[in-house]
Order: sequence, then C-alpha cells, then structure tokens
Amino acid sequence: MAQPITQRVARRDYETRIAPRSLMRVFWQKQLHMLARATIPPELRLTLYRWMGIAIGKHVFIGLDTWLDDQFPELIVVEDDVTVSFRVTIIVHDDAKRMDRTQAGAGDGTVAPVTLKRGCYLGAGCLLLPGVTVGEGAVVAAGAVVTRDVLAGTVVGGVPARVIKDAAR
Repeated sequence: MAQPITQRVARRDYETRIAPRSLMRVFWQKQLHMLARATIPPELRLTLYRWMGIAIGKHVFIGLDTWLDDQFPELIVVEDDVTVSFRVTIIVHDDAKRMDRTQAGAGDGTVAPVTLKRGCYLGAGCLLLPGVTVGEGAVVAAGAVVTRDVLAGTVVGGVPARVIKDAAR
C-alpha cells in the first residue's frame, strides 16, 4: 500500500478525506498488532505487520514487543535490510493538546509518515516520533527519542536524539 501523504497533516483531514477507514478495519489492525508483538517466528511477525498495512521490504527483522502505530500503519515504510530491535516504538500520529491553556479544537492532532531507509538499525527501546525519516545505513542507539530526521550513515543517541557520529567523518 502506497503512502497517501508525504508530510504532516491534520488528523481529522486524514481520517475523513485522505484515507477514511471503517471501525472494523481499525479493530482488525489492532488485533493483528497485538498478535504480531508476541509472535515468536520472525517471518510470521512480518506477515502480520504487512497485513496491518505496513510496507515492509526484503531481509527485514522486527523484534518482539515492538510497537508500530496500529492506528495508521499505512504511514510506516520499512525498506530492505532494516533491523528494528525489540521494544522499539514508532508513532505516526499525535493527539497533543495545548499545555498552556484550554482551547476548543486545539487537540485534534496530526499524522505524519515514518520511513526507515535501507540498511538502517534501530536499537532496543528507541522511540521514533511522527514525520521522522531514518536515513540509509543510519543507527539509532538504544533508548533514543528521535524527534527529527536522521541523516544517512549517521549514529544518533540520547533524549532527544543527537548526532554521536557524523556520516562525513
């Protein structure tokens, strides 16, 4: 399934106009996700994630107890030769509300795709936020919180993730 968007959009627009879905479809995606997270055979796990709507390339490993956004799985793209370690979380939507005051309609949230480029590696327990692209051959350290794109060949770590090793060096 092709990504219907390439940048951050309002969640309400995405759900009603760009990619409407039935309640049954959302329920099915969530059931597949719960099963996939605990499935031991890696190939079966990948099959379940694909059935959810996640685009997954060849020679990919996704570890146990990984949380891939089950509300909008079609916004996640995993290219060939990617390794996603266990307990990684990838989020493509947010429902953040204003923290400084209450404002009607301010908490509608947004959605944005997440792309894992060829040969990248995500360490255990890292978190990728909406709109992030992890470049080809990049490494995300265990426990990192990735809020921005990671350049190809770069190593990032920390909270928020910062460059540890630059691809140019």
